[in-house]
Amino acid sequence: MNSVELSEVITDFGRLIGRVEETGERVCITDGGKPTGMLLPAAELAELEHFAQRVHGGPRPRPKTVERPVGPEQQGSYIRYTYPDGVRMTFTRDRVIVAELRSVAELDWLEDNARTGRQGYMDPKQATAFEEFLTRQPPVGDGIAWIADDWRGQEPFTVLEFIKGLAAEEVALAYGADAQDIADGLLLHQVREWDARDGTDDLLRVLVFGEAAGWTWLGYHDFDNAFSPLLNPPPPQQITLTATMAKAIYDFSYSKDGVYQNPFPIEDGDDARRDMYELIWYTPGETPFASNAPLAFLNPHIRRAEKETHWADSIPLFFAGLERAFNLSLPRDAITSGQVRCARPARR
Repeated sequence: MNSVELSEVITDFGRLIGRVEETGERVCITDGGKPTGMLLPAAELAELEHFAQRVHGGPRPRPKTVERPVGPEQQGSYIRYTYPDGVRMTFTRDRVIVAELRSVAELDWLEDNARTGRQGYMDPKQATAFEEFLTRQPPVGDGIAWIADDWRGQEPFTVLEFIKGLAAEEVALAYGADAQDIADGLLLHQVREWDARDGTDDLLRVLVFGEAAGWTWLGYHDFDNAFSPLLNPPPPQQITLTATMAKAIYDFSYSKDGVYQNPFPIEDGDDARRDMYELIWYTPGETPFASNAPLAFLNPHIRRAEKETHWADSIPLFFAGLERAFNLSLPRDAITSGQVRCARPARR
């Protein structure tokens, strides 16, 4: 890769742009020997932008605005347009974009996201066939749709979480569960029996946990913030479903590597936007998520659940879509009978 000191070309990029246009190669722009920008063909940048927008990998690094950009400048046979930050530049010839200058940090961000976007890329026919294959797969084990109606009534839990890549005991401890209860193998039916015998309400203050289909699952109530997740680094995938019956709020969130997957398209630079998704917004027969939103991949799974399951209500249907999209499952008989592990909050 060629590199050129900024001071050598700042007044006239013309010859350098000609080389980029002719060879299709990038040129690194240095300032005092330190790489600060990359000059690359416009077509290459367009390809990176296309694939990078398929994922949401955190905020795009942008240089700060430092000055009002000067007007278009003729540089050889090219016109240079400078952005307000004084770093990014666009070069055109005969009103056609030829090359772009981007900061090293922004280009690294684009390449990382484009790499992720390409991994899941298929041509339209392949994508359609693969989506059909995936959505036709039955749920693993008991699935999770069976618990949806009780969950909506805040039974047996107000919060359901599914975490990928971490063992159940490890997650329970990170959430603040009592280590002795975990070591003792405390079971949910034991807590139920204590409450019935002693008139206590420990059942509302336990973390129930287990593993199914490659996920760690958690169930608990969040009435008094008895459990607080402290997962560092964040898990590869995390799904949270929260029911607040008194306010009729039932929300769903999904994160990858700690990055919240927004249910709506995110405008460039709008990294602070964090819209929740309420399950009552979903109407069977309608596509839940915009086609360019991070959660759009759920659409075919939810639509397939509408066609191939017996569920009629929107929340069980949404759960049925999730169980197919992520292979989620909860042990129905074990939870119902209380033969699942649990722990009380750690003693302080």
